[in-house]
Amino acid sequence: MTSNTQHRMPSTADMDTGNMSLCRYCNRHFNAERLAKHEKICEKMAHTKRKIFDAARHRLRGTDAEKYVKKAQTRSSGKSGYSSAAAASGMSAGLKKNNWRKKHEEFIQAIRAAKQVQAHLARGGKLSDLPPPPPSENPDYIQCPHCSRRFNESAAERHIPRCATMLHNKPKPAQGTQRRR
Repeated sequence: MTSNTQHRMPSTADMDTGNMSLCRYCNRHFNAERLAKHEKICEKMAHTKRKIFDAARHRLRGTDAEKYVKKAQTRSSGKSGYSSAAAASGMSAGLKKNNWRKKHEEFIQAIRAAKQVQAHLARGGKLSDLPPPPPSENPDYIQCPHCSRRFNESAAERHIPRCATMLHNKPKPAQGTQRRR
């Protein structure tokens, strides 16, 4: 059990008699007798950065799943996924900026185009009468230089080396200018 003297609020008698002093680091009031000890600790805390608490790492410590988390961290060592609190403290996560507004507008346009198609078909029109739907292009995707298809980052890393060696992407060898009949 802790005594009430450790966590007590300063009494009005202490405030009135002037036993309270101000800490120069955190601007809190302390009893003059305790101020020197507090300032030693407060100075250390003011000059050191706190480590970011990783709840997943602490939760998995000592379990079988810990070795898999370590493998995943070594694979993605170039990418660091800090929380928003860490990002606010100046640590960059290296993630691309999410342009949700543009994606939202494209989504709304796609829905409107689909509604127009449904209305046209309900009136008895043919699907071939309609113009093609507007193309949706995700700027986060990477275009393959061989087949011009677009992939997300991890899929592009797998696809592009394979696509470079595929035969269907290569121009056919030039045959003789004359054709046999």
